[in-house]
Amino acid sequence: MFVLILACAGALAGLLMRTGPRIERVVREANDFEGALHPRPPHIGTPTTGTFARAVEPLLAEARELPEPEPDSMSRPEGEDEVASEAWSKAFQALREQCLDVTVGKLSLEKMPAPCRKALDQGRQVMRRVLAATHAEVGGLPAGAGSLSRPSFSREPSGMRALERVVELAALETRLLVAEGHAQEAVDVCLDSLAVSRELSLGGALHGSQLSASSQALTYRPCAEALDKASVERKRQALVQIGRLREGRPSFSAVLREESVFHQLTTFGPDFLPPEALSRLPPAGRTLVNAHSGWFFFTSRIGHPMLRRYLWRRNVSMFDAMAAAADLPQGERHQAFARIDAAHTLLSDFPNAVHALEYHRQWELLAPQDVQLAALMVLVEVDISRAERGAWPAPLTPPTAEGFSLQVLNEEEALLAPHDAKLAEYALPLAADSAP
Repeated sequence: MFVLILACAGALAGLLMRTGPRIERVVREANDFEGALHPRPPHIGTPTTGTFARAVEPLLAEARELPEPEPDSMSRPEGEDEVASEAWSKAFQALREQCLDVTVGKLSLEKMPAPCRKALDQGRQVMRRVLAATHAEVGGLPAGAGSLSRPSFSREPSGMRALERVVELAALETRLLVAEGHAQEAVDVCLDSLAVSRELSLGGALHGSQLSASSQALTYRPCAEALDKASVERKRQALVQIGRLREGRPSFSAVLREESVFHQLTTFGPDFLPPEALSRLPPAGRTLVNAHSGWFFFTSRIGHPMLRRYLWRRNVSMFDAMAAAADLPQGERHQAFARIDAAHTLLSDFPNAVHALEYHRQWELLAPQDVQLAALMVLVEVDISRAERGAWPAPLTPPTAEGFSLQVLNEEEALLAPHDAKLAEYALPLAADSAP
């Protein structure tokens, strides 16, 4: 009997520790996700033939080289002078924050440092070409710029970060165009920049979704300014375009499936992927595994190999369970993710153990994206109604305006505000258009 128990325990342990099926699955999914196509509604009436990936791929090298504003008062230090390097880094970061404050409207354009405008002028041509790539019929990031291509330890920015930099420049360009009286062109630029933000989420896993949210936040207020100043006819066109941009975003379940592959390659790939399997990964996947195989990552792989094999099985099981419940309504999803955590407590304190509620929390942080796009649509609808009727609409018309209220300040000014006090920062001012 004792021998039989040992045999059964050994067989069960062998089954639990098998890595062959997981290796084959992660290799297959890495190839499926890398450079995959993502159909989504084009935001312009007549899209260009082809894919965003193919249109933007030749531009990525130039996009990675887009200039950053640099302090005029000091040159970038060379060599190993740590004091000078630290001083330059602080000055660079302070300047960058000033540029972003101007971009989002915290500072007026009159207070924009000269290097901000210089960087925009130098990068405008590349920025405009990337924006034009969003007019393609089909979305999705190119191979080498998607979910497996997170920021590395090299100084070269990732493809996703380069696209985020494009949105930064486009948002500042939008503000300048509005100030110069070119509201129609400003709307074109801002909607294209919103489209770049959407592309970042299509095949970028959780990191791409986070960059999508942060880049959209940059263009939110410049876009609102442009829409508020545009003609009624351009507003009507923009209303349709924003509606299309709200569609086609990836589901949470799709993001988690991509995130699962990234997690497995970085956490378990260096130890458990044999050379033959490594050779079958896409180039970005091989780079990812190799980058996480050095001494720096040793602490993430402490513990007996059998424990780490079990942890791999545990984490994959959790990702599968999360993906199955990810698209439930918020409250139901939170409960489902809590149950997933409760069912996987073994090794939950082990390094790199997955926790479902942490992924739920990170996804919830992206919710303002929907609020921002909805607010832009309501702003346009209110502006059109004010221009046509000669008075601010009261009350707002659902369903688009659900969750918002209009605070009329006077005949010429109003404030669009979310009902939820936690979202008060997304309130938008409106100015009445000229008489129709």
